[in-house]
Amino acid sequence: MTAARTPRRPPTPAEAPDDARELGPDEVARLQRRTRGTLMAGQVLAGLGMGSTLSIGAILVAEVSGSPALSGLAATMATLGAALAAIPLARLAARVGRARALATGAALAATGAAVCIAAGGLVSTPLLLAGILLIGVGTAVNLQSRFAAADLAAPATRGRDLSLVVWATTVGAVSGPNLIGPGRASVPRSVCHN
Repeated sequence: MTAARTPRRPPTPAEAPDDARELGPDEVARLQRRTRGTLMAGQVLAGLGMGSTLSIGAILVAEVSGSPALSGLAATMATLGAALAAIPLARLAARVGRARALATGAALAATGAAVCIAAGGLVSTPLLLAGILLIGVGTAVNLQSRFAAADLAAPATRGRDLSLVVWATTVGAVSGPNLIGPGRASVPRSVCHN
């Protein structure tokens, strides 16, 4: 049996760090703008990654595995990665803060992209699927970023801030698959098989 957890309470002024202080309205507004911009940039990158994963991932799985029938595993693994990461990332956010949890998830997704590149070079289907699973963590980060946008926003701009962060995902999701052609054209012919 495990002991029941006691809810965490905010620190009292005596327990607060020495550098903790009240922020003025201008500083709060600046912090909100910076955070919104960071979240939007992250959403664009997440949209790029997920859009590319779903489109080129299916092609890459078919090529690496040699079986077009397995191409659907790209979407399956990306979705599974998001599902497996959602609760651990939420627990991490509750324990160490939302920023660290989002950064951890983003690092896992970036690691997944590197694993996919290595898997393509090694022609390893299991490694490729593991990489796509890690990229799927980016979807959980993407969805949890929306809470961060709403958490810090002023009540009067909460809806707008959330909309901007969600909209930024669309930019990346639409751009990602459209960058495949130019990306392929930039690779030397000796590297491409076709």
